[in-house]
Amino acid sequence: MGSSKFGKKRGLKLSLSIFLGLLVTGTLVYFGILYVKADKILHKAYHPVSSTDKKATEDTLMFLIMGLDNNATRNLGSSRTDAMMLVSLNKSTQKMTLCSIPRDSFVQIQSDDYTGMQRIESAYTYGGPKSAVDTVKKLLNIPIHHYIVLNFDSFINVIDALGGIDVDVPKTFDGPLFDTGKKVHFEKGIQHLNGEEALAFSRERKIDNDIMRGFRQQLVLEAVKDKAMHLNAISKYIKIIESLDGQIQMDLDMHQIKTIIQNFLMGKDYEVEQLFFDWRAFSNGGHSMVELYQDSVDHVTHQLRVSLGLEKKDARDDKLFQTNGEYRYKSDYTTATPASEKNADTFPGDGRYIGTEGNTKTGHLPNRKTTTGFYD
Repeated sequence: MGSSKFGKKRGLKLSLSIFLGLLVTGTLVYFGILYVKADKILHKAYHPVSSTDKKATEDTLMFLIMGLDNNATRNLGSSRTDAMMLVSLNKSTQKMTLCSIPRDSFVQIQSDDYTGMQRIESAYTYGGPKSAVDTVKKLLNIPIHHYIVLNFDSFINVIDALGGIDVDVPKTFDGPLFDTGKKVHFEKGIQHLNGEEALAFSRERKIDNDIMRGFRQQLVLEAVKDKAMHLNAISKYIKIIESLDGQIQMDLDMHQIKTIIQNFLMGKDYEVEQLFFDWRAFSNGGHSMVELYQDSVDHVTHQLRVSLGLEKKDARDDKLFQTNGEYRYKSDYTTATPASEKNADTFPGDGRYIGTEGNTKTGHLPNRKTTTGFYD
């Protein structure tokens, strides 16, 4: 009788050991598959540029994240950045700072082929990620340590691989689904979005303006971060990695990504700070442009540098910023009326022109065919 009980206990222990062994082995196999797949895909995506900076401190990082308006299906004549967002991480202050740059911002482009005025979305067109990084660095006087470029396919695929995201929709509206002619209804409040719906939510700007468009993009980024940090299935990580195959370009290799995850992301609960520009719309030769008020650029620059520990807070941080309304570029009203342009202006008064004649001249945009949308 005692021998029988002992045999049962021994059998139970043996079965449990086998089960745990299989569980550990299966987990290691999954992690091995994940690592091999990730290494292969990230190797294909790895595209270092000379313009990114070394870290200023061990506690801070600045990323430039860009979304292209192109992919293999659209195969447009050239690719532009439909979205540009700066993401600053400061693990000592536990703060994540987000800053969206309106895609039509009229700025000085920094590239090997062209240095002159044009919409910031075209910096990538002129010289790929290097030009985009150099242009943003010049505009805001900040270091950029890493860049990531996603096309529409990767945006949709990653969110679908996550199982969708939950977003707190700020207002009710209907937005067009990407290249389908269909629309999706967004109801104010918490709404679960799949990849296509999240892209429509992020790209919509006709219902308000580029500032609110940037705000929606930041909401989506936060929702993706929250969902990704709480995944509990290795198979989902594999799906996410697979969804990025051929759809992403960046200057991060496998070792750097592991280091960032371990040092900056795992176990961290960042407070999120959102930065926005004051700006006005103006027409220029049949194109709609955005002028970022210079004092607003200076203020956002200060806040970004504070987020990186490069400047200290001062009197500017104690009050709500409002631009002085001094503008440099005259409108020719070829794409909008004076009333509609004024309606888009974040300065409540009439403003004061301080520019010079002829300063709205732009350079010719190149036509550069790609197979995936990325600058080779």
